[in-house]
Amino acid sequence: MTAVVLVGDFPSTGVLQATVAQRVAVEGHGDEAAPAFVDHMEYALRRRGAVLVLYPAWKRSRAQRLVRLARSALLTDRIAGLPLDVPPLALSLVADQLTFASAHARPGVLATLAHRLCATLHAGAWVNSVARLEHVKTGLGAHVSSYLPGGGFSVTAGAHPEVHRITAAKPVPRLASRPADPVLMLVADANGDAGWLQSRMRPVLAAVTSTAVAPQPMSAEYWGTKKYTEFVAFSGHPHALRSLLAGSSYRACGWCGEPTALPECPFCLMVQPAREAAPTEAVPPGHPQRPHPQPSGAQPPRPQPLPPQPLPAQPQPPAPQHVQRPAAPPQPSWPQAPHPPAPHPVQPPQVRPDEEAPPTRPQYPHHQDGGPPSAPPDQTDDAPSLTTLLDDAAPRRSAAPDSPPERTPRTTPDDEWREGTVIFRPQRRR
Repeated sequence: MTAVVLVGDFPSTGVLQATVAQRVAVEGHGDEAAPAFVDHMEYALRRRGAVLVLYPAWKRSRAQRLVRLARSALLTDRIAGLPLDVPPLALSLVADQLTFASAHARPGVLATLAHRLCATLHAGAWVNSVARLEHVKTGLGAHVSSYLPGGGFSVTAGAHPEVHRITAAKPVPRLASRPADPVLMLVADANGDAGWLQSRMRPVLAAVTSTAVAPQPMSAEYWGTKKYTEFVAFSGHPHALRSLLAGSSYRACGWCGEPTALPECPFCLMVQPAREAAPTEAVPPGHPQRPHPQPSGAQPPRPQPLPPQPLPAQPQPPAPQHVQRPAAPPQPSWPQAPHPPAPHPVQPPQVRPDEEAPPTRPQYPHHQDGGPPSAPPDQTDDAPSLTTLLDDAAPRRSAAPDSPPERTPRTTPDDEWREGTVIFRPQRRR
């Protein structure tokens, strides 16, 4: 279970008499407020195990310091501070509702429920002037109208803040939303116009009951005037809290494991990762797309009339049958080497019989060993030429000019010795 503590001067509304949130007043106690608050937190932790501290967001400075002091003094993270931006009467009601739900929800879920309750409430007041209204955004025209005699303003706070000047043409503002049926209303009158609330505002909210409660001590500070009539409307359905609990998607905190739907864990103050959007289904090509949903005011398309059916066709003579040719053999799938083009034969030049053939230049063969070319042999004389005689008298060389020359074994005397040299000794004949 979780202990719900409301910091400030916010008396209970008395709607839920069985379960009432704990109230801790810290205004005007001086230096004694801090030790008393730490002792109260220690007692609540021993009994419940977790504490959810509520305080107004428009007056958070002192309550926020006390929560940090208690967490540091007790060395625990099971104390969560939760600021709520709602008027005093609505804040007192939310604290009692959370105490009622604390027996059925975990601490992290209870902190998420507090924000959802504030969003479903309709809180506001009738005030005679908005000249000193600071907690709700007010336009310049409304500030100027506050100095005119008579009249009043309808101020809505919470999820949809709005300032509306009450006139005979527009006695009530236009509501953006209202709680689920049945609607219950709490009214706290402090020298305001309670008749306007009962005759004008209550029929618009469709409230089945209107309960008068004592004014909150901090309401005059919030509304900026001493003449006001504060109200709060909420759903009295027995399953209203259950539907709010089931309507949120919770995720366990990655640090402390507490389930929560808030962007920041209220206990360990760990920022939660952003939720990923659901992926859209991709439509494959060739498939029909799904029709988009039409708005509620749009009319469905009218059905198109069916086209006229064609008359039956007249019988026609059968078409001549074509003789199917045998299919060609399948070609190999592997690539084939291209055939080189056939070389064109080179024809020798033709010589006419009456013309003489052109003289041809004699070709002199080169010598194999790279020497000078030899003279052409005499075709008419069989005697050897001078060049042939010189070639026969010269020593013969090997046919392969690139091969290394042959080594000749070297004879060495018997008494000669060289290290690393092979010595060949000639054999003597006996």
